[in-house]
Amino acid sequence: MRFPYAEVEIESTGAIHDENQRRAASDLVAATGPTDVLVLCHGWNNDIPQARRLYLRLTDNMAAVRPAVPSAASRSLVVIGVLWPSIRWSDEDEVAGGGAGFGDEAAALTDAIAERIEDPTRAARLARLVPKLTGSAQARREFLDALREQVPTAPARLTSEVGAEDSGAEGRRASGSGAEDSGAEDSGAEVDEDPPPAALLAGDPEEVFAEAGGPEVDFGLPERSGGAAGFDVGPPEQRSAGGAAGFGFGLDDVLRRARGLLNITTYYTMKDRAGQVGSGGIAALLSALATTAPQARLHLAGHSFGARAVSAAAVRHPSLHSCTLLQAAFSHHAFAANFNGRGENGFFRPLLASRRLTGPMLITHTVNDRAVGLAYAAASRLARHAGAGLGDENDPYGGLGRNGALKTPEVVQPGGELLDVGGVYHFQAGRVHNLRADSFVRSHGDVGGQQTAYALLGAINSA
Repeated sequence: MRFPYAEVEIESTGAIHDENQRRAASDLVAATGPTDVLVLCHGWNNDIPQARRLYLRLTDNMAAVRPAVPSAASRSLVVIGVLWPSIRWSDEDEVAGGGAGFGDEAAALTDAIAERIEDPTRAARLARLVPKLTGSAQARREFLDALREQVPTAPARLTSEVGAEDSGAEGRRASGSGAEDSGAEDSGAEVDEDPPPAALLAGDPEEVFAEAGGPEVDFGLPERSGGAAGFDVGPPEQRSAGGAAGFGFGLDDVLRRARGLLNITTYYTMKDRAGQVGSGGIAALLSALATTAPQARLHLAGHSFGARAVSAAAVRHPSLHSCTLLQAAFSHHAFAANFNGRGENGFFRPLLASRRLTGPMLITHTVNDRAVGLAYAAASRLARHAGAGLGDENDPYGGLGRNGALKTPEVVQPGGELLDVGGVYHFQAGRVHNLRADSFVRSHGDVGGQQTAYALLGAINSA
Protein backbone atom coordinates (compact mmCIF):
# COMPACT_ATOMS: atom_id res chain seq x y z
CA MET A 1 0.00 0.00 0.00
CA ARG A 2 1.53 3.30 -1.13
CA PHE A 3 -0.69 5.49 1.04
CA PRO A 4 -1.06 5.45 4.82
CA TYR A 5 -3.64 2.73 5.42
CA ALA A 6 -5.84 1.24 8.14
CA GLU A 7 -8.65 -1.33 8.14
CA VAL A 8 -11.97 -1.43 9.98
CA GLU A 9 -14.11 -4.57 10.09
CA ILE A 10 -17.90 -4.21 10.21
CA GLU A 11 -20.32 -6.98 11.15
CA SER A 12 -23.41 -7.98 9.16
CA THR A 13 -25.58 -6.10 11.66
CA GLY A 14 -23.76 -2.86 10.89
CA ALA A 15 -21.80 -2.79 14.15
CA ILE A 16 -18.08 -2.05 14.10
CA HIS A 17 -16.42 -5.35 14.98
CA ASP A 18 -13.52 -3.95 17.02
CA GLU A 19 -13.50 -0.40 18.37
CA ASN A 20 -9.71 -0.63 18.56
CA GLN A 21 -9.66 -0.70 14.75
CA ARG A 22 -11.78 2.43 14.56
CA ARG A 23 -9.49 4.17 17.05
CA ALA A 24 -6.43 3.06 15.08
CA ALA A 25 -7.91 4.56 11.91
CA SER A 26 -8.61 7.84 13.71
CA ASP A 27 -5.12 7.83 15.23
CA LEU A 28 -3.57 7.32 11.78
CA VAL A 29 -5.50 10.28 10.41
CA ALA A 30 -4.55 12.42 13.40
CA ALA A 31 -0.88 11.49 13.10
CA THR A 32 -0.56 12.12 9.36
CA GLY A 33 -2.76 15.21 9.06
CA PRO A 34 -3.97 14.50 5.49
CA THR A 35 -5.89 16.88 3.28
CA ASP A 36 -8.11 13.97 2.16
CA VAL A 37 -9.35 10.68 3.61
CA LEU A 38 -10.71 7.96 1.31
CA VAL A 39 -12.91 5.19 2.71
CA LEU A 40 -13.02 2.14 0.40
CA CYS A 41 -15.71 -0.53 0.58
CA HIS A 42 -15.59 -3.84 -1.30
CA GLY A 43 -18.56 -5.89 -2.37
CA TRP A 44 -19.30 -9.21 -4.04
CA ASN A 45 -16.58 -11.03 -2.04
CA ASN A 46 -16.76 -13.33 0.95
CA ASP A 47 -13.00 -13.37 1.33
CA ILE A 48 -10.95 -10.72 3.12
CA PRO A 49 -7.80 -11.42 1.05
CA GLN A 50 -9.83 -10.74 -2.12
CA ALA A 51 -10.97 -7.40 -0.73
CA ARG A 52 -7.42 -6.51 0.22
CA ARG A 53 -6.19 -7.38 -3.27
CA LEU A 54 -8.78 -5.03 -4.76
CA TYR A 55 -7.73 -2.22 -2.41
CA LEU A 56 -4.06 -2.80 -3.14
CA ARG A 57 -4.48 -2.85 -6.91
CA LEU A 58 -6.70 0.23 -6.96
CA THR A 59 -4.53 2.32 -4.63
CA ASP A 60 -1.29 1.24 -6.31
CA ASN A 61 -2.77 2.42 -9.60
CA MET A 62 -3.87 5.67 -7.95
CA ALA A 63 -0.27 6.24 -6.89
CA ALA A 64 0.97 5.37 -10.39
CA VAL A 65 -1.33 7.84 -12.16
CA ARG A 66 -1.00 10.59 -9.57
CA PRO A 67 1.48 12.64 -11.66
CA ALA A 68 -1.19 12.92 -14.39
CA VAL A 69 -3.82 14.41 -12.04
CA PRO A 70 -3.71 18.21 -11.74
CA SER A 71 -3.10 19.45 -8.18
CA ALA A 72 -2.66 15.92 -6.78
CA ALA A 73 0.92 16.61 -5.74
CA SER A 74 -0.21 19.38 -3.41
CA ARG A 75 -2.58 17.12 -1.46
CA SER A 76 -2.06 14.17 0.91
CA LEU A 77 -4.25 11.09 1.21
CA VAL A 78 -5.01 8.47 3.86
CA VAL A 79 -6.95 5.33 2.87
CA ILE A 80 -9.28 3.40 5.18
CA GLY A 81 -10.36 -0.05 3.97
CA VAL A 82 -13.70 -1.38 5.19
CA LEU A 83 -14.07 -5.17 5.51
CA TRP A 84 -17.52 -6.70 5.86
CA PRO A 85 -19.12 -10.15 5.38
CA SER A 86 -20.49 -9.91 1.87
CA ILE A 87 -21.45 -12.95 -0.17
CA ARG A 88 -20.26 -13.63 -3.69
CA TRP A 89 -23.50 -13.56 -5.63
CA SER A 90 -22.62 -14.26 -9.27
CA ASP A 91 -19.43 -15.86 -10.52
CA GLU A 92 -17.90 -15.04 -13.87
CA ASP A 93 -18.27 -18.62 -15.11
CA GLU A 94 -21.95 -18.57 -14.21
CA VAL A 95 -22.52 -15.37 -16.11
CA ALA A 96 -20.90 -16.90 -19.18
CA GLY A 97 -23.23 -19.90 -19.09
CA GLY A 98 -21.21 -22.83 -17.81
CA GLY A 99 -22.37 -26.35 -17.13
CA ALA A 100 -21.86 -28.82 -19.95
CA GLY A 101 -23.83 -31.66 -18.37
CA PHE A 102 -26.08 -32.74 -15.53
CA GLY A 103 -23.22 -33.59 -13.21
CA ASP A 104 -21.55 -30.25 -13.84
CA GLU A 105 -24.73 -28.29 -13.17
CA ALA A 106 -25.54 -30.25 -10.03
CA ALA A 107 -22.00 -29.74 -8.73
CA ALA A 108 -22.08 -26.03 -9.58
CA LEU A 109 -25.38 -25.58 -7.73
CA THR A 110 -24.13 -27.53 -4.71
CA ASP A 111 -20.94 -25.46 -4.59
CA ALA A 112 -22.92 -22.23 -4.90
CA ILE A 113 -25.16 -23.26 -2.01
CA ALA A 114 -22.13 -23.93 0.18
CA GLU A 115 -20.63 -20.57 -0.74
CA ARG A 116 -23.72 -18.37 -0.42
CA ILE A 117 -25.92 -19.82 2.29
CA GLU A 118 -24.48 -18.83 5.64
CA ASP A 119 -26.86 -20.85 7.83
CA PRO A 120 -25.40 -24.40 7.79
CA THR A 121 -28.79 -26.00 8.51
CA ARG A 122 -30.42 -24.25 5.57
CA ALA A 123 -27.44 -24.99 3.34
CA ALA A 124 -27.66 -28.70 4.13
CA ARG A 125 -31.40 -28.65 3.50
CA LEU A 126 -30.92 -27.06 0.07
CA ALA A 127 -28.05 -29.37 -0.88
CA ARG A 128 -30.16 -32.45 -0.11
CA LEU A 129 -32.79 -31.21 -2.57
CA VAL A 130 -30.43 -30.73 -5.52
CA PRO A 131 -30.63 -34.29 -6.92
CA LYS A 132 -34.44 -34.14 -6.79
CA LEU A 133 -35.02 -30.77 -8.47
CA THR A 134 -35.23 -32.02 -12.04
CA GLY A 135 -37.95 -34.57 -11.36
CA SER A 136 -39.96 -33.33 -8.39
CA ALA A 137 -42.25 -30.32 -8.14
CA GLN A 138 -42.31 -30.83 -4.37
CA ALA A 139 -38.51 -30.58 -4.23
CA ARG A 140 -38.62 -27.37 -6.25
CA ARG A 141 -41.23 -25.98 -3.87
CA GLU A 142 -39.14 -26.87 -0.82
CA PHE A 143 -36.02 -25.41 -2.44
CA LEU A 144 -37.76 -22.11 -3.13
CA ASP A 145 -39.32 -22.02 0.34
CA ALA A 146 -35.87 -22.38 1.90
CA LEU A 147 -34.55 -19.49 -0.21
CA ARG A 148 -37.58 -17.33 0.60
CA GLU A 149 -36.88 -17.60 4.32
CA GLN A 150 -33.79 -15.42 3.96
CA VAL A 151 -35.17 -12.69 1.65
CA PRO A 152 -35.69 -9.36 3.46
CA THR A 153 -39.04 -7.85 2.51
CA ALA A 154 -38.02 -4.23 3.11
CA PRO A 155 -34.70 -2.37 3.08
CA ALA A 156 -33.04 -1.28 6.29
CA ARG A 157 -34.25 2.23 7.02
CA LEU A 158 -31.58 4.84 6.50
CA THR A 159 -32.87 7.44 8.90
CA SER A 160 -35.47 9.70 9.93
CA GLU A 161 -32.33 10.31 10.17
CA VAL A 162 -31.21 12.03 7.12
CA GLY A 163 -31.24 15.13 9.27
CA ALA A 164 -33.78 17.77 10.15
CA GLU A 165 -32.60 19.99 7.34
CA ASP A 166 -34.03 17.48 4.88
CA SER A 167 -37.62 17.98 5.94
CA GLY A 168 -38.05 21.38 4.35
CA ALA A 169 -38.58 22.07 0.67
CA GLU A 170 -35.30 23.95 0.43
CA GLY A 171 -33.30 21.02 1.75
CA ARG A 172 -34.91 18.63 -0.70
CA ARG A 173 -34.04 20.49 -3.89
CA ALA A 174 -31.15 19.78 -6.18
CA SER A 175 -27.88 21.46 -5.33
CA GLY A 176 -27.38 24.96 -6.58
CA SER A 177 -24.30 24.01 -8.55
CA GLY A 178 -25.95 24.11 -11.92
CA ALA A 179 -28.24 21.10 -11.63
CA GLU A 180 -31.77 21.50 -12.84
CA ASP A 181 -34.04 22.32 -9.89
CA SER A 182 -36.08 19.22 -9.25
CA GLY A 183 -38.75 21.29 -7.52
CA ALA A 184 -41.80 19.49 -6.24
CA GLU A 185 -40.50 16.15 -7.43
CA ASP A 186 -38.24 16.04 -4.40
CA SER A 187 -41.10 16.51 -1.97
CA GLY A 188 -42.14 12.87 -2.31
CA ALA A 189 -41.16 10.12 0.05
CA GLU A 190 -38.11 7.95 -0.51
CA VAL A 191 -39.14 4.37 -1.26
CA ASP A 192 -37.46 1.10 -2.11
CA GLU A 193 -37.16 1.46 -5.87
CA ASP A 194 -36.45 -2.23 -6.51
CA PRO A 195 -38.26 -4.35 -3.91
CA PRO A 196 -38.21 -8.12 -4.25
CA PRO A 197 -40.77 -9.11 -6.90
CA ALA A 198 -44.00 -10.43 -5.44
CA ALA A 199 -43.55 -13.67 -7.37
CA LEU A 200 -40.21 -14.31 -5.68
CA LEU A 201 -41.84 -13.98 -2.27
CA ALA A 202 -45.16 -15.72 -2.85
CA GLY A 203 -45.59 -16.88 -6.46
CA ASP A 204 -46.30 -20.40 -7.65
CA PRO A 205 -42.97 -22.25 -7.43
CA GLU A 206 -43.25 -23.76 -10.91
CA GLU A 207 -43.85 -20.36 -12.45
CA VAL A 208 -41.06 -18.82 -10.40
CA PHE A 209 -38.59 -21.45 -11.61
CA ALA A 210 -39.67 -20.89 -15.20
CA GLU A 211 -39.59 -17.11 -15.07
CA ALA A 212 -36.35 -16.72 -13.12
CA GLY A 213 -34.23 -17.40 -16.18
CA GLY A 214 -30.82 -18.97 -16.16
CA PRO A 215 -27.30 -17.57 -15.94
CA GLU A 216 -27.00 -17.65 -19.73
CA VAL A 217 -29.46 -14.74 -20.20
CA ASP A 218 -29.04 -13.08 -23.60
CA PHE A 219 -29.91 -9.42 -23.17
CA GLY A 220 -30.00 -8.71 -26.89
CA LEU A 221 -32.80 -11.06 -27.95
CA PRO A 222 -36.32 -9.74 -28.52
CA GLU A 223 -39.15 -11.14 -26.46
CA ARG A 224 -40.57 -14.30 -27.89
CA SER A 225 -44.05 -15.64 -27.53
CA GLY A 226 -45.20 -18.03 -24.87
CA GLY A 227 -44.25 -17.09 -21.32
CA ALA A 228 -41.87 -14.75 -19.55
CA ALA A 229 -39.00 -13.66 -21.72
CA GLY A 230 -39.75 -16.30 -24.29
CA PHE A 231 -39.71 -19.46 -22.18
CA ASP A 232 -42.58 -21.82 -22.94
CA VAL A 233 -43.79 -22.46 -19.43
CA GLY A 234 -46.71 -24.60 -20.52
CA PRO A 235 -50.23 -24.80 -19.10
CA PRO A 236 -50.78 -25.07 -15.33
CA GLU A 237 -51.71 -28.75 -15.45
CA GLN A 238 -48.33 -29.54 -17.02
CA ARG A 239 -46.44 -27.36 -14.58
CA SER A 240 -47.95 -29.15 -11.61
CA ALA A 241 -47.36 -32.62 -12.99
CA GLY A 242 -43.99 -32.85 -11.30
CA GLY A 243 -41.68 -33.56 -14.24
CA ALA A 244 -39.19 -31.19 -15.81
CA ALA A 245 -40.84 -31.57 -19.20
CA GLY A 246 -43.61 -29.23 -18.13
CA PHE A 247 -41.12 -26.35 -18.07
CA GLY A 248 -40.32 -26.42 -21.77
CA PHE A 249 -36.57 -26.71 -21.08
CA GLY A 250 -34.15 -29.52 -20.33
CA LEU A 251 -32.89 -31.03 -17.11
CA ASP A 252 -29.81 -28.83 -16.86
CA ASP A 253 -32.00 -25.75 -17.27
CA VAL A 254 -33.88 -26.60 -14.07
CA LEU A 255 -30.59 -26.58 -12.19
CA ARG A 256 -29.47 -23.37 -13.90
CA ARG A 257 -32.71 -21.75 -12.85
CA ALA A 258 -32.15 -22.96 -9.31
CA ARG A 259 -28.78 -21.21 -9.42
CA GLY A 260 -30.47 -18.14 -10.81
CA LEU A 261 -32.90 -18.14 -7.89
CA LEU A 262 -30.01 -18.61 -5.49
CA ASN A 263 -28.32 -15.59 -7.06
CA ILE A 264 -31.35 -13.35 -6.85
CA THR A 265 -32.16 -14.24 -3.24
CA THR A 266 -28.49 -13.63 -2.40
CA TYR A 267 -28.79 -10.27 -4.16
CA TYR A 268 -31.67 -9.13 -1.95
CA THR A 269 -29.94 -10.45 1.17
CA MET A 270 -26.79 -8.49 0.32
CA LYS A 271 -28.76 -5.41 -0.64
CA ASP A 272 -30.25 -5.33 2.86
CA ARG A 273 -26.95 -6.10 4.58
CA ALA A 274 -25.05 -3.45 2.65
CA GLY A 275 -27.58 -0.86 3.82
CA GLN A 276 -27.03 -1.85 7.44
CA VAL A 277 -23.24 -1.87 7.08
CA GLY A 278 -23.32 1.59 5.54
CA SER A 279 -25.88 3.32 7.73
CA GLY A 280 -24.36 1.72 10.82
CA GLY A 281 -20.63 1.04 10.82
CA ILE A 282 -19.42 3.18 7.91
CA ALA A 283 -21.50 6.16 9.03
CA ALA A 284 -20.05 5.84 12.54
CA LEU A 285 -16.55 5.60 11.08
CA LEU A 286 -17.09 8.77 9.04
CA SER A 287 -18.26 10.64 12.13
CA ALA A 288 -15.16 9.57 14.03
CA LEU A 289 -12.86 10.59 11.17
CA ALA A 290 -14.59 13.97 10.81
CA THR A 291 -14.15 14.62 14.53
CA THR A 292 -10.50 13.63 14.43
CA ALA A 293 -9.59 15.66 11.34
CA PRO A 294 -12.21 18.33 10.65
CA GLN A 295 -9.88 19.96 8.13
CA ALA A 296 -9.71 16.85 5.91
CA ARG A 297 -12.10 16.25 3.04
CA LEU A 298 -13.88 12.89 3.23
CA HIS A 299 -14.41 10.65 0.21
CA LEU A 300 -16.25 7.37 -0.29
CA ALA A 301 -15.72 4.74 -2.97
CA GLY A 302 -17.50 1.41 -3.16
CA HIS A 303 -17.64 -1.53 -5.54
CA SER A 304 -20.75 -3.65 -6.25
CA PHE A 305 -22.71 -4.05 -3.00
CA GLY A 306 -20.06 -1.87 -1.37
CA ALA A 307 -21.38 0.98 -3.53
CA ARG A 308 -24.75 0.60 -1.83
CA ALA A 309 -23.06 0.52 1.57
CA VAL A 310 -21.21 3.80 0.98
CA SER A 311 -24.39 5.39 -0.40
CA ALA A 312 -26.21 4.47 2.81
CA ALA A 313 -23.36 5.97 4.82
CA ALA A 314 -23.30 9.13 2.71
CA VAL A 315 -26.98 9.79 3.42
CA ARG A 316 -26.20 9.75 7.14
CA HIS A 317 -23.21 12.09 6.99
CA PRO A 318 -23.64 15.89 6.81
CA SER A 319 -20.80 16.65 4.39
CA LEU A 320 -18.68 14.64 1.98
CA HIS A 321 -16.55 15.77 -0.89
CA SER A 322 -16.88 12.91 -3.37
CA CYS A 323 -18.65 9.59 -3.76
CA THR A 324 -17.52 7.09 -6.41
CA LEU A 325 -19.66 4.05 -7.23
CA LEU A 326 -17.81 1.36 -9.16
CA GLN A 327 -20.12 -1.09 -10.95
CA ALA A 328 -22.78 -0.56 -8.33
CA ALA A 329 -25.11 -3.52 -7.74
CA PHE A 330 -28.30 -1.63 -7.00
CA SER A 331 -31.07 0.20 -8.81
CA HIS A 332 -30.48 2.80 -11.52
CA HIS A 333 -33.34 4.73 -9.88
CA ALA A 334 -31.72 4.85 -6.43
CA PHE A 335 -31.01 8.61 -6.67
CA ALA A 336 -34.00 9.46 -8.86
CA ALA A 337 -36.72 12.05 -8.35
CA ASN A 338 -40.24 10.81 -9.11
CA PHE A 339 -38.88 7.70 -10.79
CA ASN A 340 -42.28 6.02 -11.14
CA GLY A 341 -44.53 8.97 -12.00
CA ARG A 342 -46.25 8.72 -8.62
CA GLY A 343 -44.11 11.32 -6.87
CA GLU A 344 -41.86 8.76 -5.20
CA ASN A 345 -38.09 9.18 -5.04
CA GLY A 346 -35.24 6.69 -4.99
CA PHE A 347 -34.08 5.45 -1.61
CA PHE A 348 -30.86 7.52 -1.66
CA ARG A 349 -32.37 10.67 -3.16
CA PRO A 350 -31.61 12.73 0.00
CA LEU A 351 -27.86 12.48 -0.66
CA LEU A 352 -28.22 14.74 -3.70
CA ALA A 353 -31.36 16.68 -2.78
CA SER A 354 -29.93 17.90 0.52
CA ARG A 355 -26.58 19.07 -0.88
CA ARG A 356 -24.39 16.66 1.05
CA LEU A 357 -21.71 16.51 -1.62
CA THR A 358 -19.24 19.38 -1.94
CA GLY A 359 -17.65 17.60 -4.90
CA PRO A 360 -18.81 15.14 -7.59
CA MET A 361 -20.43 11.75 -7.65
CA LEU A 362 -18.97 9.30 -10.20
CA ILE A 363 -20.77 6.19 -11.42
CA THR A 364 -19.04 3.71 -13.72
CA HIS A 365 -21.36 1.60 -15.87
CA THR A 366 -20.95 -0.80 -18.77
CA VAL A 367 -22.81 -3.39 -20.82
CA ASN A 368 -19.84 -5.64 -20.02
CA ASP A 369 -21.13 -5.99 -16.45
CA ARG A 370 -23.29 -9.03 -16.98
CA ALA A 371 -23.33 -9.86 -13.27
CA VAL A 372 -25.41 -6.76 -12.48
CA GLY A 373 -27.49 -7.28 -15.59
CA LEU A 374 -28.11 -10.92 -14.73
CA ALA A 375 -29.59 -10.25 -11.30
CA TYR A 376 -31.84 -7.54 -12.66
CA ALA A 377 -32.92 -9.63 -15.64
CA ALA A 378 -34.06 -12.35 -13.24
CA ALA A 379 -35.88 -9.79 -11.08
CA SER A 380 -37.51 -8.30 -14.15
CA ARG A 381 -38.77 -11.66 -15.34
CA LEU A 382 -40.23 -12.44 -11.94
CA ALA A 383 -41.93 -9.04 -11.91
CA ARG A 384 -43.26 -9.73 -15.44
CA HIS A 385 -41.44 -6.76 -16.94
CA ALA A 386 -39.54 -9.00 -19.37
CA GLY A 387 -39.00 -7.71 -22.86
CA ALA A 388 -36.40 -6.69 -25.39
CA GLY A 389 -34.42 -4.65 -22.88
CA LEU A 390 -33.92 -6.95 -19.93
CA GLY A 391 -31.81 -5.03 -17.43
CA ASP A 392 -31.26 -1.99 -19.67
CA GLU A 393 -32.35 1.63 -19.16
CA ASN A 394 -35.92 0.83 -20.23
CA ASP A 395 -36.34 -1.92 -17.65
CA PRO A 396 -37.90 -0.91 -14.29
CA TYR A 397 -35.42 -3.38 -12.83
CA GLY A 398 -32.04 -2.12 -13.99
CA GLY A 399 -28.73 -1.52 -12.23
CA LEU A 400 -26.41 1.45 -11.81
CA GLY A 401 -23.48 -0.72 -12.90
CA ARG A 402 -25.26 -1.41 -16.18
CA ASN A 403 -26.96 1.92 -16.96
CA GLY A 404 -25.74 4.67 -14.62
CA ALA A 405 -28.13 6.87 -12.63
CA LEU A 406 -31.45 7.50 -14.39
CA LYS A 407 -34.24 10.06 -13.79
CA THR A 408 -31.81 11.96 -11.58
CA PRO A 409 -31.82 15.74 -12.13
CA GLU A 410 -28.20 16.15 -11.04
CA VAL A 411 -26.83 13.90 -13.80
CA VAL A 412 -24.58 15.84 -16.18
CA GLN A 413 -25.81 15.57 -19.77
CA PRO A 414 -24.70 14.30 -22.13
CA GLY A 415 -23.19 11.37 -20.31
CA GLY A 416 -19.43 10.98 -20.25
CA GLU A 417 -16.90 8.22 -20.74
CA LEU A 418 -14.33 6.66 -18.46
CA LEU A 419 -11.17 8.16 -19.94
CA ASP A 420 -7.68 6.84 -20.32
CA VAL A 421 -4.97 8.26 -18.10
CA GLY A 422 -4.27 11.85 -19.11
CA GLY A 423 -7.81 12.53 -20.34
CA VAL A 424 -9.50 15.72 -19.19
CA TYR A 425 -12.50 15.50 -16.86
CA HIS A 426 -14.70 18.44 -15.93
CA PHE A 427 -16.17 17.23 -12.67
CA GLN A 428 -18.78 19.47 -11.05
CA ALA A 429 -19.67 19.80 -7.39
CA GLY A 430 -22.99 18.28 -6.43
CA ARG A 431 -23.46 16.70 -9.85
CA VAL A 432 -23.56 13.08 -10.98
CA HIS A 433 -21.19 11.93 -13.71
CA ASN A 434 -22.26 8.70 -15.39
CA LEU A 435 -19.06 7.33 -16.91
CA ARG A 436 -19.56 4.69 -19.59
CA ALA A 437 -16.72 2.25 -19.04
CA ASP A 438 -17.10 -0.16 -21.98
CA SER A 439 -13.53 0.42 -23.16
CA PHE A 440 -11.78 -0.28 -19.85
CA VAL A 441 -14.06 -2.31 -17.55
CA ARG A 442 -14.45 -5.82 -18.94
CA SER A 443 -16.58 -7.39 -16.19
CA HIS A 444 -18.24 -6.71 -12.86
CA GLY A 445 -15.04 -7.17 -10.88
CA ASP A 446 -12.68 -5.33 -13.23
CA VAL A 447 -12.59 -2.04 -11.32
CA GLY A 448 -8.98 -1.74 -10.16
CA GLY A 449 -7.36 -0.57 -13.38
CA GLN A 450 -5.48 2.66 -13.98
CA GLN A 451 -8.38 4.33 -15.80
CA THR A 452 -10.70 3.76 -12.82
CA ALA A 453 -7.98 4.90 -10.43
CA TYR A 454 -7.42 8.03 -12.52
CA ALA A 455 -11.13 8.98 -12.41
CA LEU A 456 -11.32 8.33 -8.66
CA LEU A 457 -8.25 10.39 -7.96
CA GLY A 458 -9.66 13.14 -10.16
CA ALA A 459 -12.83 13.24 -8.06
CA ILE A 460 -10.79 13.34 -4.84
CA ASN A 461 -8.72 16.26 -6.11
CA SER A 462 -11.56 18.17 -7.76
CA ALA A 463 -12.27 21.71 -6.64
